Amino acid sequence: MKKLFALFYMCLLSFNSFAGGHITKEEKEKTIKCLGHYAAISFISADQIEAKDLEYALASYKVARAYLKNEKVNEEEINTGVNKVVDELVGQPFNKKRNDDCNSFIYKLIPGSKEEIEKMRGTLE
Repeated sequence: MKKLFALFYMCLLSFNSFAGGHITKEEKEKTIKCLGHYAAISFISADQIEAKDLEYALASYKVARAYLKNEKVNEEEINTGVNKVVDELVGQPFNKKRNDDCNSFIYKLIPGSKEEIEKMRGTLE
C-alpha cells in the first residue's frame, strides 16, 4: 500500500511540474512576435481596418499574453519583445497573411484559445 501511495504521489508531483513553464524557446519567440503584431494593429487608423479585426487582435493579445505569463515567461522579456515588434510594424497597413499566420499558431499552441478569443472579442460583425 505504501508503494502504491508513493507511486501516486510521484505521479502527482511530475504532473504539477508541467503545469507551467514548458513552452519552447521557438514557441515563446513566435508568441511574442504575434503579441507585437496584435498590439501594432491597435495603432492602425479606424478607416483602414475593420472593427472585427481589431477586436480579434485585442482578444488574441490578451489570451496569448496570459498564456506566456502562465508559462512563467518573464514580464520584461515579453514587454521588450512586444515593443520591438510594434516599433517595426507601426505605420504599416493591416497584414492579413501575418494575422492569419499568428491566429493559426496561437490556436494550435493554446488549447481552447479560439473559443476564448471568439467569446471575448465582442459582438461587432
